[in-house]
Amino acid sequence: MKKFYLLPALLPVLLVIAGLTGCGGSSLSRTEYTIATGSKSGVYYPIGEALAMILKKSFSGVTLNIMETAGSVENLQLLRDGKVDMALVQNDIAFYAAEGEAMFNGQKITNVTGIATLFPEVVQIIARKETGIKTLADLAGRKIAVGSKDSGTFYNAQQILTIAKVWEQIDHQYINAGDAMKEMQEGRIDAFIFTSGMPNPSIIELARKVEVCVVPVEPDLVQKLVNSYSFYYPSTIEANQYPGQTEEISAVEINAILVSGPNLSENDQYLMTKHLFGAPNDLGQSHPRLSKMTKNSLRRQMPVQLGKGAYKAHSEVP
Repeated sequence: MKKFYLLPALLPVLLVIAGLTGCGGSSLSRTEYTIATGSKSGVYYPIGEALAMILKKSFSGVTLNIMETAGSVENLQLLRDGKVDMALVQNDIAFYAAEGEAMFNGQKITNVTGIATLFPEVVQIIARKETGIKTLADLAGRKIAVGSKDSGTFYNAQQILTIAKVWEQIDHQYINAGDAMKEMQEGRIDAFIFTSGMPNPSIIELARKVEVCVVPVEPDLVQKLVNSYSFYYPSTIEANQYPGQTEEISAVEINAILVSGPNLSENDQYLMTKHLFGAPNDLGQSHPRLSKMTKNSLRRQMPVQLGKGAYKAHSEVP
């Protein structure tokens, strides 16, 4: 039997070649990709546009198509079915999908991996000022819009108000935020709950037409929520975010995250993550919602497994 030996002089060269092979190519494998976002009137769609522009700077021959969708639930279904490459979703909705819970009960999605955490979305509780509602306990016996059934806002509302021990005591109005604001303006509901980036322009517009107040989630309840659910994070609504809101408000937040599905190869995920998030401060200049991103925040509160390509790219960020 013949024996083969590596010449000492050749060994370093071969190791370098092997390392380069393991890293994959330096070019994306396709010229078109698709990212699922949200409605054009929301935040996710323009964020998708910002990501597309940045990617174009690094890969001039590549197009990132922006798909308008109904939001996180539809986006995860599109990823699962291989109809898009990436998607913007709320981290709590991604958690439900990975665990097969809530709106994904019995329909666990296992082929989605994380790329980066983008920005916080605060659970905001808005009440008509004339109602005198100032605390979560004051919501008892009132008409409260808690979001459409099986929406992210609905589960946020249920979890927060259950811990506050008022969920069973309110008159539930299962309507979305847009309809809730119209109902509040007409005086047909007392308060609504809406999970959104800060400040929300629709709430600002509402507050110019009718006096509202932002109801705090007391710090002890914030801690209970954070301890009970892995996707919540303590938050603060700074003063003067909305007309008439002159004090800082205690709240909880979830995070908007970027995820990918089975259509995106490990090397493509690596290259996209590296070029999109290699300089988080530069990316932050592309949209106000991304302005507070840091190296540490990019992997915060990620409820699904970080993709191998994304992990490698984040590890290289200085």
